[in-house]
Amino acid sequence: MIKYIAAVILFLTTLNSMGMPSTYYKIENSTSMKKYFFTYMSKIANTQNRYILNDRNFIKSFYHKRNTINKAHDDYKKFEKIQKRYKLKPDDKLSKYLLYIDIIPVSLVIAQAAVESAWGKSRFIKEANNVFGQWTWSGKGLIPNGREAGKKHKIKIFSSIDSSVNGYMINLNIGWAYEDLRAIRAKIRKYGAPLSGLALSKTLIKYSQKKEEYTRILATIIVQNHLERFD
Repeated sequence: MIKYIAAVILFLTTLNSMGMPSTYYKIENSTSMKKYFFTYMSKIANTQNRYILNDRNFIKSFYHKRNTINKAHDDYKKFEKIQKRYKLKPDDKLSKYLLYIDIIPVSLVIAQAAVESAWGKSRFIKEANNVFGQWTWSGKGLIPNGREAGKKHKIKIFSSIDSSVNGYMINLNIGWAYEDLRAIRAKIRKYGAPLSGLALSKTLIKYSQKKEEYTRILATIIVQNHLERFD
Protein backbone atom coordinates (compact mmCIF):
# COMPACT_ATOMS: atom_id res chain seq x y z
CA MET A 1 0.00 0.00 0.00
CA ILE A 2 2.84 2.37 0.91
CA LYS A 3 4.58 1.62 -2.40
CA TYR A 4 1.33 2.31 -4.27
CA ILE A 5 0.83 5.68 -2.54
CA ALA A 6 4.45 6.61 -3.25
CA ALA A 7 3.99 5.71 -6.92
CA VAL A 8 0.84 7.85 -7.13
CA ILE A 9 2.62 10.79 -5.50
CA LEU A 10 5.54 10.43 -7.91
CA PHE A 11 3.14 10.29 -10.87
CA LEU A 12 1.24 13.39 -9.74
CA THR A 13 4.50 15.25 -9.10
CA THR A 14 5.70 14.42 -12.60
CA LEU A 15 2.34 15.32 -14.09
CA ASN A 16 2.29 18.71 -12.39
CA SER A 17 5.96 19.56 -12.93
CA MET A 18 6.68 22.76 -14.78
CA GLY A 19 9.60 23.93 -16.86
CA MET A 20 12.75 22.18 -17.95
CA PRO A 21 14.04 19.19 -15.93
CA SER A 22 15.57 20.30 -12.62
CA THR A 23 18.97 19.03 -13.81
CA TYR A 24 19.01 21.72 -16.48
CA TYR A 25 18.72 24.59 -14.02
CA LYS A 26 21.75 23.33 -12.12
CA ILE A 27 24.06 23.67 -15.12
CA GLU A 28 26.37 26.67 -14.76
CA ASN A 29 28.50 26.34 -17.88
CA SER A 30 26.79 28.09 -20.82
CA THR A 31 28.16 25.65 -23.41
CA SER A 32 26.86 22.66 -21.45
CA MET A 33 23.56 24.44 -20.91
CA LYS A 34 23.09 24.98 -24.64
CA LYS A 35 24.04 21.40 -25.45
CA TYR A 36 21.46 20.13 -22.98
CA PHE A 37 18.80 22.51 -24.33
CA PHE A 38 19.46 21.49 -27.94
CA THR A 39 19.32 17.78 -27.15
CA TYR A 40 16.22 18.06 -24.97
CA MET A 41 14.21 20.20 -27.40
CA SER A 42 15.30 18.23 -30.48
CA LYS A 43 14.04 14.97 -28.98
CA ILE A 44 10.63 16.48 -28.26
CA ALA A 45 10.47 18.16 -31.67
CA ASN A 46 11.34 14.92 -33.47
CA THR A 47 8.63 13.06 -31.56
CA GLN A 48 5.99 15.68 -32.38
CA ASN A 49 7.11 15.74 -36.02
CA ARG A 50 6.64 11.97 -36.20
CA TYR A 51 3.05 12.43 -35.07
CA ILE A 52 2.53 15.00 -37.81
CA LEU A 53 4.13 12.73 -40.43
CA ASN A 54 1.81 9.92 -39.32
CA ASP A 55 -1.15 12.23 -39.94
CA ARG A 56 0.28 13.30 -43.29
CA ASN A 57 0.92 9.74 -44.48
CA PHE A 58 -2.53 8.63 -43.36
CA ILE A 59 -4.17 11.45 -45.31
CA LYS A 60 -2.17 10.57 -48.42
CA SER A 61 -3.42 6.99 -48.35
CA PHE A 62 -6.96 7.66 -47.16
CA TYR A 63 -8.04 10.91 -48.81
CA HIS A 64 -9.34 9.50 -52.12
CA LYS A 65 -11.17 6.68 -50.31
CA ARG A 66 -12.95 8.94 -47.83
CA ASN A 67 -16.23 9.10 -49.75
CA THR A 68 -16.47 5.33 -50.16
CA ILE A 69 -15.96 4.37 -46.51
CA ASN A 70 -18.67 4.21 -43.88
CA LYS A 71 -18.43 7.11 -41.43
CA ALA A 72 -18.61 4.66 -38.54
CA HIS A 73 -15.36 3.04 -39.70
CA ASP A 74 -12.29 3.67 -37.52
CA ASP A 75 -10.34 5.08 -40.46
CA TYR A 76 -13.05 7.63 -41.18
CA LYS A 77 -13.16 8.63 -37.51
CA LYS A 78 -9.39 9.10 -37.64
CA PHE A 79 -9.81 11.23 -40.77
CA GLU A 80 -12.33 13.41 -38.95
CA LYS A 81 -9.99 13.89 -35.99
CA ILE A 82 -7.14 14.96 -38.27
CA GLN A 83 -9.44 17.24 -40.24
CA LYS A 84 -10.60 18.98 -37.06
CA ARG A 85 -7.09 19.16 -35.60
CA TYR A 86 -5.89 21.19 -38.58
CA LYS A 87 -9.13 23.18 -39.00
CA LEU A 88 -9.81 21.72 -42.43
CA LYS A 89 -13.02 20.72 -44.20
CA PRO A 90 -13.86 17.21 -45.43
CA ASP A 91 -14.05 18.40 -49.03
CA ASP A 92 -10.87 20.50 -49.00
CA LYS A 93 -8.44 19.41 -51.71
CA LEU A 94 -5.68 16.96 -50.88
CA SER A 95 -3.14 19.67 -51.72
CA LYS A 96 -4.57 21.84 -48.94
CA TYR A 97 -4.39 18.98 -46.46
CA LEU A 98 -0.73 18.44 -47.34
CA LEU A 99 -0.08 22.19 -47.16
CA TYR A 100 -1.28 22.28 -43.56
CA ILE A 101 -0.13 18.87 -42.32
CA ASP A 102 3.64 18.92 -42.43
CA ILE A 103 6.59 19.03 -40.07
CA ILE A 104 8.40 22.03 -38.62
CA PRO A 105 12.20 21.79 -39.04
CA VAL A 106 13.83 20.99 -35.72
CA SER A 107 16.38 23.79 -36.08
CA LEU A 108 13.53 26.31 -36.20
CA VAL A 109 11.81 24.73 -33.20
CA ILE A 110 15.00 24.96 -31.14
CA ALA A 111 15.75 28.55 -32.19
CA GLN A 112 12.26 29.77 -31.37
CA ALA A 113 12.22 27.82 -28.12
CA ALA A 114 15.48 29.53 -27.12
CA VAL A 115 14.17 33.00 -27.94
CA GLU A 116 10.64 32.64 -26.59
CA SER A 117 11.57 30.86 -23.34
CA ALA A 118 14.84 32.70 -22.66
CA TRP A 119 16.68 29.40 -22.97
CA GLY A 120 14.14 27.64 -20.75
CA LYS A 121 14.34 30.18 -17.93
CA SER A 122 11.33 32.42 -18.55
CA ARG A 123 8.39 32.73 -16.17
CA PHE A 124 6.06 31.32 -18.81
CA ILE A 125 7.92 28.02 -19.14
CA LYS A 126 8.54 27.68 -15.41
CA GLU A 127 4.94 28.37 -14.38
CA ALA A 128 2.97 27.19 -17.41
CA ASN A 129 5.18 24.85 -19.50
CA ASN A 130 4.62 27.47 -22.21
CA VAL A 131 7.76 27.43 -24.36
CA PHE A 132 6.60 29.68 -27.18
CA GLY A 133 4.52 32.36 -25.45
CA GLN A 134 1.19 31.17 -26.83
CA TRP A 135 -1.89 33.10 -25.74
CA THR A 136 -5.38 32.02 -24.75
CA TRP A 137 -8.60 33.99 -24.26
CA SER A 138 -10.47 31.32 -22.36
CA GLY A 139 -9.91 28.99 -19.46
CA LYS A 140 -6.97 28.92 -17.11
CA GLY A 141 -3.88 30.95 -17.87
CA LEU A 142 -1.18 33.26 -16.55
CA ILE A 143 -1.77 36.99 -16.71
CA PRO A 144 1.30 38.53 -18.39
CA ASN A 145 3.16 41.14 -16.38
CA GLY A 146 2.45 44.57 -17.81
CA ARG A 147 -0.63 43.47 -19.77
CA GLU A 148 -2.33 46.59 -21.15
CA ALA A 149 -5.56 47.77 -19.55
CA GLY A 150 -8.57 46.31 -21.32
CA LYS A 151 -6.65 43.35 -22.73
CA LYS A 152 -7.95 39.92 -21.77
CA HIS A 153 -5.41 37.49 -23.20
CA LYS A 154 -3.57 35.08 -20.92
CA ILE A 155 -0.54 32.87 -21.30
CA LYS A 156 -1.80 29.36 -21.99
CA ILE A 157 -0.91 26.69 -19.45
CA PHE A 158 0.25 23.36 -20.87
CA SER A 159 0.40 20.02 -19.08
CA SER A 160 3.92 19.40 -20.35
CA ILE A 161 6.70 20.77 -22.55
CA ASP A 162 5.71 18.17 -25.14
CA SER A 163 2.16 19.49 -25.35
CA SER A 164 3.51 23.04 -25.68
CA VAL A 165 5.66 22.02 -28.65
CA ASN A 166 2.67 20.24 -30.17
CA GLY A 167 0.51 23.35 -29.73
CA TYR A 168 3.19 25.53 -31.32
CA MET A 169 3.52 23.24 -34.34
CA ILE A 170 -0.25 23.16 -34.85
CA ASN A 171 -0.27 26.95 -34.56
CA LEU A 172 2.29 27.32 -37.35
CA ASN A 173 0.40 24.81 -39.46
CA ILE A 174 -3.01 26.45 -39.20
CA GLY A 175 -2.49 30.09 -38.17
CA TRP A 176 -3.36 32.81 -40.69
CA ALA A 177 -0.12 34.65 -39.88
CA TYR A 178 2.02 31.76 -41.12
CA GLU A 179 0.70 31.34 -44.65
CA ASP A 180 4.12 32.26 -46.05
CA LEU A 181 5.80 29.53 -44.01
CA ARG A 182 3.39 26.93 -45.35
CA ALA A 183 3.71 28.19 -48.92
CA ILE A 184 7.51 28.13 -48.93
CA ARG A 185 7.56 24.76 -47.19
CA ALA A 186 5.28 23.37 -49.92
CA LYS A 187 7.58 24.75 -52.64
CA ILE A 188 10.58 23.13 -50.99
CA ARG A 189 8.65 19.85 -50.89
CA LYS A 190 7.68 20.23 -54.54
CA TYR A 191 11.30 20.41 -55.64
CA GLY A 192 12.34 17.51 -53.43
CA ALA A 193 14.73 19.53 -51.29
CA PRO A 194 15.13 18.99 -47.54
CA LEU A 195 13.15 21.35 -45.34
CA SER A 196 15.33 24.16 -43.97
CA GLY A 197 14.72 25.86 -40.65
CA LEU A 198 16.89 28.75 -41.79
CA ALA A 199 14.78 29.29 -44.93
CA LEU A 200 11.50 29.09 -43.02
CA SER A 201 12.70 31.40 -40.24
CA LYS A 202 12.47 34.29 -42.70
CA THR A 203 8.68 33.83 -42.92
CA LEU A 204 7.98 34.47 -39.22
CA ILE A 205 7.76 38.26 -39.37
CA LYS A 206 4.29 38.16 -37.81
CA TYR A 207 5.28 35.92 -34.91
CA SER A 208 6.76 38.79 -32.93
CA GLN A 209 6.31 42.54 -32.65
CA LYS A 210 10.01 42.76 -33.50
CA LYS A 211 9.11 41.62 -37.04
CA GLU A 212 12.23 41.54 -39.30
CA GLU A 213 14.55 41.84 -36.32
CA TYR A 214 12.93 38.70 -34.88
CA THR A 215 13.65 36.70 -38.03
CA ARG A 216 17.26 37.92 -37.99
CA ILE A 217 17.64 36.77 -34.39
CA LEU A 218 16.31 33.32 -35.29
CA ALA A 219 18.63 33.07 -38.27
CA THR A 220 21.62 34.09 -36.16
CA ILE A 221 20.86 31.43 -33.54
CA ILE A 222 20.46 28.76 -36.20
CA VAL A 223 23.68 29.67 -38.02
CA GLN A 224 25.92 30.33 -35.00
CA ASN A 225 24.90 27.09 -33.30
CA HIS A 226 24.83 24.97 -36.48
CA LEU A 227 21.29 23.94 -35.67
CA GLU A 228 20.44 22.73 -39.16
CA ARG A 229 22.35 19.58 -38.26
CA PHE A 230 19.16 18.62 -36.39
CA ASP A 231 16.93 18.94 -39.50
